[in-house]
Amino acid sequence: MPFRDATVAWALAAHAVLSETATAYGHFITVNELAEQVQETSGVQTEAPTRTWIDAILRKVARRCHRAGEPPLTALCVRQNQTVGDAYRYVLELAGLPIPDDLELHAAYARWQCYQHFGAGMPADGAVPPLTPKVAARRRMTTMTAPAAEAASSADTARQTAQPEPPQEETAQPPRQRVCGECFIQLPASGVCHYC
Repeated sequence: MPFRDATVAWALAAHAVLSETATAYGHFITVNELAEQVQETSGVQTEAPTRTWIDAILRKVARRCHRAGEPPLTALCVRQNQTVGDAYRYVLELAGLPIPDDLELHAAYARWQCYQHFGAGMPADGAVPPLTPKVAARRRMTTMTAPAAEAASSADTARQTAQPEPPQEETAQPPRQRVCGECFIQLPASGVCHYC
């Protein structure tokens, strides 16, 4: 089958797989899982690496969703580290939107729209759209390490003011050698650079 025909079959299958994924709140799919399911569903197999063709499929799905007025199903497709890739940026370009500072949060809101549109059971409390677990964990670690580092710094400062350090003996350092201002090679005793 020609590659062009294969991409059409894969795009149709990808839309179906992503639509099904959107029916369960909080669900998402990795690029590799989507590639496997798309090939299985369409019956069209390839031995080409996923990275060489999956973005083209996700762009086709993004265009279809955009034309149909559906939320961007490509927000449900994440990389192994559970972040959205360049295929999601394409969604924003299609809509004529600027790329936000926090692409992951934008994608979380887009997934939320997908869940609502495709009938997933939504939380009754109207919670904040969830980030993927790995992204959320990285953010928790970042916010935890910043206060911990600040606390450690404060503790070090307190320790330093409470216990003055004993004076350290000055160690004799060898004299600095003169270097050429042009090539930064150490100058001979004459002070004239033989390289410049």
